[in-house]
Amino acid sequence: MKHSIGGAQYYIIYIDDCTRYTEVYFLITKTAEEISAKFQHYQAWVETQGFHIKRFHSDNGSGEYNNSIFQGLLGEKGITFEPSPPYTQHKNGTAKCMIRTLNVKARSMMLDANVPIIFWPEAIRTACYLHRGSPTSGLAGNRSPYEALYGTIPKIGHLRRFGSRAYKHIPPVQRTEKKCGNRSSMCMMLGYVHNTTKIWRIWDFKSGRTGRAVECSSVVFDEEENAHTEEQMEAIEFPENVDESQDEIQEANMNEISDRPTSQENSKSRNLVSRSVNCWKPASLGRSLSIWTDACRLRQKPAGLGRSLPVWAEACRFGQIPAGLGRYLLVWAEAC
Repeated sequence: MKHSIGGAQYYIIYIDDCTRYTEVYFLITKTAEEISAKFQHYQAWVETQGFHIKRFHSDNGSGEYNNSIFQGLLGEKGITFEPSPPYTQHKNGTAKCMIRTLNVKARSMMLDANVPIIFWPEAIRTACYLHRGSPTSGLAGNRSPYEALYGTIPKIGHLRRFGSRAYKHIPPVQRTEKKCGNRSSMCMMLGYVHNTTKIWRIWDFKSGRTGRAVECSSVVFDEEENAHTEEQMEAIEFPENVDESQDEIQEANMNEISDRPTSQENSKSRNLVSRSVNCWKPASLGRSLSIWTDACRLRQKPAGLGRSLPVWAEACRFGQIPAGLGRYLLVWAEAC
């Protein structure tokens, strides 16, 4: 998977075969040290519930489980290791089906709310939380894993739509303007905190330099609106195969352009760029138009535009629309 905003690239799940209760952990690598540390966390959680792990069943992953570190952890607790035979992943079907279920649920939630892909761990975590409270055909009476483990029906009154807008209350000590400043900040709904029903996990866009996940209880949700709009999603889909050095980018873009426009088209494109400095700003482009126009006029890369500016500049110069910009260049041209 793509690296998340926290650096995770993989995830691992542990399932209680009796109750189908699932815990998920996120990994930066697949090294034996990191996976063994995650298993120790899961083992400690199981023991706090009053249980002990007797058998550990997994696929035949030689790098993750069949090593001295992990085998030593199992041996200390007297846990039997039961790997699947080679090339028989269906022997570990419960885990494989659960991974597919979590992927489908997470993908559906992210697409519905236009959430960027870097938040996939939050979607997986929330999907796992919701699955634990959902009826399961694998349990007698279609009980939920939560009910099978704790003996009570899970509460659902606190559930909110993933990716929706959440307005977090700003404490008085954190307000920049005491009298007339904002009393709340718009955030994005991410998930839940353990088994609590009055604390939510949200993404605060204004916290830190680039935003961060926080846990908050004083929140008002607007589930009809997404925190990320479709325009924002398309605007952040910049080409990723461009180096950040401006000279190298310009040279690469020149090589990629096979059909050069005529001199008349070049003249029109240059006029379009020169007139774009004083053009009006359409609503769909937000505040970014002035940055784009100044950038194309000065042929520089201002802060916040990343490595996509030379692609835009070449597009304006030759009157073409590079891959990844979609309809935004056309809206820009119409505005100019």
